[in-house]
Amino acid sequence: MIRQSALEWSVDVGAIDRARILSGWTRRDLAQQAHVDEGTLCDLFAGRRRPTFGTLRAICRALALSLEDVIAFEPARVSAPAEMGDREPTERRLRLPCFRAIP
Repeated sequence: MIRQSALEWSVDVGAIDRARILSGWTRRDLAQQAHVDEGTLCDLFAGRRRPTFGTLRAICRALALSLEDVIAFEPARVSAPAEMGDREPTERRLRLPCFRAIP
């Protein structure tokens, strides 16, 4: 069983911002096109908040990006069971091929 905490992901806001600039949009334009609150975009670009997948999907659709273009999965740190003693935590890479280009 995979625990939800084992999935660590981050958003490449640089890719979003580059696509926005190439589209000739301001951040306000992007918010309107994606039907996302401007404050949510502001928090995303400032790194104060990680958006939901729904918000990312809306942003990606507006910019013709795929989720693969903006989401990076990092290896999760999994702690060893208590009976393992002082061993270092292990790393596990999870391959999640479920993110494809959004039509």
